[in-house]
Amino acid sequence: MELLPNCYTDLCINGKWFHYDHGETAVFMLNGSSPLSFELDTMPTTEGELEMHLTCISESLVNKE
Repeated sequence: MELLPNCYTDLCINGKWFHYDHGETAVFMLNGSSPLSFELDTMPTTEGELEMHLTCISESLVNKE
């Protein structure tokens, strides 16, 4: 699904919730009152591309635990 401008997507990947404002290169992981911010290498244009980016971020966080 194409990511439309002026919208956002919230996705749960590996039990972690992420918020992405379309057209940005930053994504936020919801973490209580202090969300964590991550920069994406490229701006995703589809939900599949966004999910791929977030899966990489989520897996790197799981490996740190």
